[in-house]
Amino acid sequence: MPHSTVTKPIKTEMNNQDKIATRIREITGWKYSPQVEIITDTTEWDRIIRGNVMRLNNHDFVVAGNEYEKRFGISDQPKNWVFDVYDLETGEQKIIKTVFHEEFNVHIGMFKIHCFRSPEKEGEVLDLVRGDLRFMQGKTILDDKKNAIRVIDYIKGDSFFNYVVGIKKDHRKYFEQDLPGILWKLTDCIEAIQFLHHNNTCHGDIRNDHILIDAKTGKYRWIDFDLNQYVSDFDIWSIGNIINYAVGKGITSFKNVMRDRGVSDEIKNSLVSGDAAAFYEYRIMNLKKLFPYIHPRLNDMLLHFTIKPKAYYETMDQLLADYYQMLKEEFPLAQP
Repeated sequence: MPHSTVTKPIKTEMNNQDKIATRIREITGWKYSPQVEIITDTTEWDRIIRGNVMRLNNHDFVVAGNEYEKRFGISDQPKNWVFDVYDLETGEQKIIKTVFHEEFNVHIGMFKIHCFRSPEKEGEVLDLVRGDLRFMQGKTILDDKKNAIRVIDYIKGDSFFNYVVGIKKDHRKYFEQDLPGILWKLTDCIEAIQFLHHNNTCHGDIRNDHILIDAKTGKYRWIDFDLNQYVSDFDIWSIGNIINYAVGKGITSFKNVMRDRGVSDEIKNSLVSGDAAAFYEYRIMNLKKLFPYIHPRLNDMLLHFTIKPKAYYETMDQLLADYYQMLKEEFPLAQP
């Protein structure tokens, strides 16, 4: 990470300090000191703490804390470069994403894909989807060191990751009563990714916790677009994981199935390596072996995302066409 120094408290007139402190108290209810530390260079984001004020293009935001990783039960791992803030002008809650560069490789079957974080790419996507509520909304503001800071509107609601596993029903009842509506709602999500692809960009980090269910509208909305790859297939295979998660009512792993005394030895012995997901080989993609009531057309879609598929989707257009047909044939009564 480039070395820089967090801006020291700006020497302002006492009345300006008092105004800022008073405004923070009004919005947050905190017992806030009139000594305000204003940050105009966010390069060293790991030194920014609760109570600091980020000043971006003469617009002030007070830091309430960091965002946390919300999946897999890891509630104690903060994303130190992402902040919960309050806009001191409007009082609205926002999320601020500072510049964080990260690179890593992931595997889809035998293929290795290089992934990297790009604040600039996320800013371009935010510009592209402005006003489209299938996506989070926000804008890029440059700090004093020209870091591309994304200021994001806060979406109140639960993640798709938590929502699905939070439905307190056995799988059969879930499949019959809840899954049809969920699959139809996911249509908007898949169409949204198709829109990005038609505009020569991608989501890049499609995950079950990157779909938020808006508490006001019930709509499914994509968040977090800063991850990038130079392979459009990454989004396509990632959508396969979303469908698998929905159909399986959560993550269905070989390990858990083998440990489950409620699963017959016949089913356990029928599982082979070819039933695994290409993206995460510990997950079972051929879910019909576990849940025989899954419709053939739906399971056939899942088989496109196995480690050795007989056929696979080359474009989002192909995936969507198959998805539409599957819904119309197997879940027509759930169409909104």
